[in-house]
Amino acid sequence: MLKVEWAPLNVPLRRRLQTISVAIEMFLVVLGNVAALIVFGLLLFKGNTVIRVLCVVYMGFMYYDRDAGKNGGRGFGSQWFRSLTIWSYFVEYFPIDLVKTVDIDANQNYIFAMFPHGVLSSSAFGNFNTNYSKWKTLFPGIRSKIMTLDFHFYVPLFREVVLAWGMGSCAAQSIKKLLRQSNDIKSEENRDGYTSNAVLIFVGGAQEALYCHPRNYTLVLKKRKGFIKLAIATGSSLVPCISFNEVDIFDQPANPPGSKMRKFQDYIRSVTGVTPVLFNGRGFFQYSYGWLPKRRAITTVVGSPLVVEKNENPSPEQVDKLHDRFCEHLNDLFETHKAKYIEDHEEVHLNII
Repeated sequence: MLKVEWAPLNVPLRRRLQTISVAIEMFLVVLGNVAALIVFGLLLFKGNTVIRVLCVVYMGFMYYDRDAGKNGGRGFGSQWFRSLTIWSYFVEYFPIDLVKTVDIDANQNYIFAMFPHGVLSSSAFGNFNTNYSKWKTLFPGIRSKIMTLDFHFYVPLFREVVLAWGMGSCAAQSIKKLLRQSNDIKSEENRDGYTSNAVLIFVGGAQEALYCHPRNYTLVLKKRKGFIKLAIATGSSLVPCISFNEVDIFDQPANPPGSKMRKFQDYIRSVTGVTPVLFNGRGFFQYSYGWLPKRRAITTVVGSPLVVEKNENPSPEQVDKLHDRFCEHLNDLFETHKAKYIEDHEEVHLNII
């Protein structure tokens, strides 16, 4: 009916729980800021006296803790929150997997350059924001720190969720602080038992999400060199990471550069700073339409580190040279591993723009 592929009635409970967990994560990522503002506003203006006082006290705490994001977040986050069973269902839904190609030293810091961004970076959330991936087994002693937009850390209530996931601000101040952190296990910043940081940066950002179509690995990278400068300034090794099939869990309407749809999206982004990605996945009880992602196995492959020579004030030539090396390193990683994860891989290549 209406070309809708309906889900069977006898779906196992575990699969239903997986779908619910993905819906909750989607809600938090897409609408979490707005929902938190509405809830906090209702508590502040409609709550009883005790609740209002608590809201005022919390606002004072927010002011005191206002630089939490720019200081790199709160360590590895809340282990209780990252270990909630709901996140295990989230990882199982696709499922999401993590693969390393080489061992890396836990006594130095790294920039993990993540590609592609995808619509909502679901694989990165499962692998690096929860305790239900292979991260701790594959990379013992290293914290995973996803960097996100700074404004998330100024939204009441929602900021606590982001900090509990272990995230930090993508501001240069935050990234430099993490990359210059001591690797001494006895140091104050390593009191959680981890000795180094893997700072995860989505180089292409939300703009890259506009190119997210099935089997289309278009990466916004050619002019993105800020992460290269940060790596050189701190002497941090660059690690390329590819999430295979991240682009396949949603569809988007056709929006090639120059089209009316893309011009509208670019205009909204220029005015609001928010990229309006229009996506379609599946629903709760059917597989044809909806805002939930499709079940597609996603595998994030972590490449070998590209050693960087430290220079506090790198020249443009030094930045360009390392950027070219990184692009080659990233392409080699993709071409080496794509046959394992992409069907008809011969026709799929990276497109760096």
